[in-house]
Amino acid sequence: MEFDELNIKPSAEGESQNKEESNSENQIQQDQNVLSQQNGESLQKRAVSSNSAQVQEPPKTEKVETNFGLGSEILDKVREMKTFEDDHFIYGITDTSNRGFVERINDFFIERTKVTLRDKSYFFHMLAVMVDAGIPVVQAVKSLAARATNPKFRRILNTIAYNAEHGSNLSDAMSRFDNVFDDSEIGIIRSGEATGRLNVMLFKLSERLDKNHELQMKLWGAAVYPIAVLVVLVLVATGMLLWVFPTLLNLLGEGGIGAEELPTPTKILLFIQTGLTEYWWLILLVVFGLYGMFVIYKGTEYGAIKWDFLKLRMPIAGTLMRKVLVLRSVAMIGLLIESGLPVLKALEITANSMTNRIYKLKIQEVSENVKVGHKISDSMGDSEFLYPAEVVQMLNVGESSASLGGVAEKVSDQFEKEVDNSLKKLTSVFEPLMILFVGGFVALLALAIMAPIFNLSSAVG
Repeated sequence: MEFDELNIKPSAEGESQNKEESNSENQIQQDQNVLSQQNGESLQKRAVSSNSAQVQEPPKTEKVETNFGLGSEILDKVREMKTFEDDHFIYGITDTSNRGFVERINDFFIERTKVTLRDKSYFFHMLAVMVDAGIPVVQAVKSLAARATNPKFRRILNTIAYNAEHGSNLSDAMSRFDNVFDDSEIGIIRSGEATGRLNVMLFKLSERLDKNHELQMKLWGAAVYPIAVLVVLVLVATGMLLWVFPTLLNLLGEGGIGAEELPTPTKILLFIQTGLTEYWWLILLVVFGLYGMFVIYKGTEYGAIKWDFLKLRMPIAGTLMRKVLVLRSVAMIGLLIESGLPVLKALEITANSMTNRIYKLKIQEVSENVKVGHKISDSMGDSEFLYPAEVVQMLNVGESSASLGGVAEKVSDQFEKEVDNSLKKLTSVFEPLMILFVGGFVALLALAIMAPIFNLSSAVG
């Protein structure tokens, strides 16, 4: 019995131990299953994330095979097409000695391409956006150079980026191309670099260039209409005199009507037609001779100043031109002062940027007077023909309140509105005048041609 009891007790204890061991093993197995399940989920998540990353940025080497027929060929051609050319030409670095004949011809035309205000305005605006976003200047200029549509401007930007990457400031790199970037643009950028406000000054510069471009387009738009009408009239009259009028004269001669019996308008056309057909070489010689004399005269210092003064005194165009020059000079002074440049430096840059020599001389005189202590408004006030009294008064207020830059910008905005209104008035006046002129010209031409035909009909009758 004792033995049996002893045997029973150990067996019960063994069973309990076996149960505990089995329970612990089951618990370990469950924990391992949970861990493996969690690991599997994490691996699944990583696989999904990696797959999504692969979907967002597919490798360039992989190409999805498609079967679109002709569409696949078109897509292959589209992949090969480039919006912008890869031109990494850098002035002074790129070797041009080994270029072929075609490439030299291409370079010849590229170098004579003009960089427009629109090109510069877009460049400065996009550069301001990229610099404001934290992109380095060199990287921004390189990116804009790659996307420039003007081939000459693309080469200039590549050179600027190269010089800036090798230690030059942006303003110093731009000053190499003084035929593209004028002193005012370089001075504004240099001031922005010195004050740490490059992005702000770039925004202001692009805005000013954009306004100048819009004004230039408005001026051209106002001038294109009358010029186009006059050119068409000259071409029509020349065609009538060279081809239609000789046939009419032969018809009249066969009808027995001599030159002395022609009406006065027809005689005038006959005289012009004879001059064009028999003395065309003399007419061209006189025209080119007069033009050459004018170019030589305008090439002298006295002739250039005199011609700029005569342009300002023209009845209608002169008034509009003075408003445009006041707008540009005052706007430039205000922008340069707002950028942090000294007043004397701002006046010097403004004078060098003026295309009309009268205004250039006047601003230089103002700069000399400011050096000896005079105000800008006082120096401009003695030439009311160039600067109206209201402009001088507002500049005087700006100098008195130490806000000359802000006041100058307000004056330029006001004159921009006046120029816009003047252009609208001129356009509204020119349209009926051109209609009357064209009508009178057509009536005179018709009378000169139809009157002898009526005479011939009455003679035949």
